[in-house]
Amino acid sequence: MKAVLFDMDGVIVDTNPHHRIAWRTYFEQNGKPLTDADFVQYVSGKHNKDILTHLFPDRSLSPSEARQLAAEKEALFRELYLPEIKPVAGLTDFLQLLHKSGILTAVATSAPVENLDFVMDALNLRSYFNVLLDESKVSHPKPNPEIYQKGMQLLGVEPTESVIFEDSTTGIRAAKAAGAYVIGVLTTDSAEELTGVGADEVIRDFTELTPDRFRSIVNRSVSV
Repeated sequence: MKAVLFDMDGVIVDTNPHHRIAWRTYFEQNGKPLTDADFVQYVSGKHNKDILTHLFPDRSLSPSEARQLAAEKEALFRELYLPEIKPVAGLTDFLQLLHKSGILTAVATSAPVENLDFVMDALNLRSYFNVLLDESKVSHPKPNPEIYQKGMQLLGVEPTESVIFEDSTTGIRAAKAAGAYVIGVLTTDSAEELTGVGADEVIRDFTELTPDRFRSIVNRSVSV
């Protein structure tokens, strides 16, 4: 193994509960309640443009209007999350282990660059990563593997030399399609859901990646 690539939301930070709060607040600000059932049907796992189409069904949003509305929601998310932001348990120690081991690292997120910068700088994580990729760097969103393929290309590694951490079924599909060894993080979906779409193994959080388990992952990922 020469490289590790990380999704951000649900892997580096457990943002999903705060995105739910932000969307509910944003819907209410625009005169539409968001029930738990509506969140599952219209928001969870959806792209911002699709969510906004549901929120504003009577408006024909231009691309620039959709980007502006999405930016408003993401700014609200950052405001709400800042007082509580923290990395997923064990992440910083794991990043230090990777750095000491000479393993290259990347973030490959479907989030906007503003959210990526927010997380990296609020948690002082930027120095741990060789490559940072956000939604603007690719043409095709997950489950298309483009963002992971580009990350590996920029790191100068092959898929067989790479491990990817993901938390969602959509992300697992993208990571597997990219050809890497994939580890699911259980912040969003269940172990059964993640392994069902191809995760090679799962962890609760990064505290489970002891040096011994890390070495075993290195050995297994090389043999896959």
